[in-house]
Amino acid sequence: MTYTIQGIEVFADVVEDENGTVGQVSFALNAPSPTHVEAAALAKNLMVTKQETQDGVLRDWVEEVPHANFFPVAVELVPAVRDAQGEVIAEPVMDTSYSVNLVLVGDLVRKVDEHGWFLWELLLLEWMGAGAETTVNGKVPGLAMSGVSLIDMSKVQTPQGAVA
Repeated sequence: MTYTIQGIEVFADVVEDENGTVGQVSFALNAPSPTHVEAAALAKNLMVTKQETQDGVLRDWVEEVPHANFFPVAVELVPAVRDAQGEVIAEPVMDTSYSVNLVLVGDLVRKVDEHGWFLWELLLLEWMGAGAETTVNGKVPGLAMSGVSLIDMSKVQTPQGAVA
């Protein structure tokens, strides 16, 4: 799950149509909690804060912008142990951090800055250039910024994908 932008390999899966037009960009993130991912997504305009008054009480929440699809993923660190009949005798060990597949589609993959750069390209190039090298769960390489790691899914033994 890598893609090259201006000669720089980024941790993303990019789907192009027969004309070379990008229709989908997918990448994986890991953080200590959903709040960390929300903060990073808010900073990069992939989520927005909404407010609403109900029964005289102001309520805030965060939601995805259109065409940014966040899919939480359960990560199994150690598989379940089964007996000869297939019964579970030891439960799997699950990662307690927050992992998410992010899929960008539609208008979001076509947005450009004032210089004509696609915003998703700038996001990934920034992460690749400014992110600190890290290892997620002791085995998967990634690059961390603000507590959120962009994961090199090409190094995951059993990758999970999401379709928007």
